[in-house]
Amino acid sequence: MGKKYLFSEDNTGRVREVKVDPKHLDKQFREERAAGRTPTVLDEDDRIRFGLLANKLPND
Repeated sequence: MGKKYLFSEDNTGRVREVKVDPKHLDKQFREERAAGRTPTVLDEDDRIRFGLLANKLPND
């Protein structure tokens, strides 16, 4: 199992990366949801794919 990345989006659309504690990832996920944020967990490959996709989007 590779490294996991937890990203959290707030109501304004700002996204931040949250340091992942592998033993408590489920708890972290629930805490982000309880705080009104939208959490997303990505593995290393997904993170790279999303980064490449974001670079292809126009910067309007």
